[in-house]
Amino acid sequence: MSRELKTEQELLALVVKALDANPATAGWIPTGFHETVEDETGCNWDITHLHRDRKDAELRDAAANQAAALINDLRGRYNLS
Repeated sequence: MSRELKTEQELLALVVKALDANPATAGWIPTGFHETVEDETGCNWDITHLHRDRKDAELRDAAANQAAALINDLRGRYNLS
């Protein structure tokens, strides 16, 4: 699958926008962005951590699950240039 190339800053902005658009993930920000070797689907970036001021483990788990789906959708459409 062909992906649109974006800079790290552009990718982070897209992720933050997607997270903020979902009530379950609004306010969470990516802090573990990194470039990777292309995976089996051809993506060359990933986000490993999200951060928000709240420390509630229940909210963190629910947000992480919702965020994973949003981030994976973006990983399917964009690659790091």
